[in-house]
Amino acid sequence: MTKSQPRRRRKILPVLFLLLLILLLLTAFSESLRTVRYTAVTDKLTGPVRIALLTDLHSSYYGEKQADLLHAIQEAAPDLICLAGDIFDDKISHQGTMDLLDGIADRYPCYYVTGNHEHWSEEVHILNGLLVSYGVTVLAGDTAEVSVRDQTITISGIDDPTGFLAEGIPGTPDPDTWYGQLALTEEAVADSPYYAILLSHRPEKTEEYRSSPFDLVLSGHAHGGQIRIPFLLNGLFAPGQGYFPAYAGGEYLLDDTTLIVSRGLCINDLPRVFNRPELVVIDLVPQYNNSQKEDNP
Repeated sequence: MTKSQPRRRRKILPVLFLLLLILLLLTAFSESLRTVRYTAVTDKLTGPVRIALLTDLHSSYYGEKQADLLHAIQEAAPDLICLAGDIFDDKISHQGTMDLLDGIADRYPCYYVTGNHEHWSEEVHILNGLLVSYGVTVLAGDTAEVSVRDQTITISGIDDPTGFLAEGIPGTPDPDTWYGQLALTEEAVADSPYYAILLSHRPEKTEEYRSSPFDLVLSGHAHGGQIRIPFLLNGLFAPGQGYFPAYAGGEYLLDDTTLIVSRGLCINDLPRVFNRPELVVIDLVPQYNNSQKEDNP
């Protein structure tokens, strides 16, 4: 080894370190859209159903006329789309959301519940009317029976707690309270043989979801905890949960109910660190018993 070789290495190492640091920073602060997939197995279906979950868009843009987001949805090929709140924002133009609706409302059955920002806008009734004009089903303590691929599922939805003066009394049906809307939806599916989905913006209401008759609860709101450290920290802070939120994003088993929390799509607010915005795709697949396997080799 010549004397010049160690000198070259000493010059190359800082350059490599700088390149690695730049790559790490680009990865950490990346806001490129990703598609995250989950699978739920159930004996209440005879064939597969694919759901796309969109939350917390806050009218953010993904390319001109939402081209990137619409392309990701088209690639996922969902049977229906669930919009679980904060699709609109209370401070910026609604045009980003309207461009999204222009691209999905005529192509997919869409189901929506409010988030806190729709209520903070103080025009929630106008926004709901706009959604209805696009053909979107707005759920507020309601349950819809949905036919998908010659089978039926139920989709229920409740408004964000921000929309109520009081949350109400658990188990008491009252469309003007959060607990009342939850009770109404629970009553609607309690004796139903169909796979039951609840749309609720808030993921932190886990005790209520745990004791519910729903098979699947879809939420957002947490924005993935905003800042993550892979393998160490799933989220730093989420509204409604505080620091180190337990339900920042991902799949959580609550006894017989599965909770899926989207990290959301907002890219026009606080920076996201190791926390890319996501389109969530859930595949509901039938659980075949032994006799079915014999009949269908």
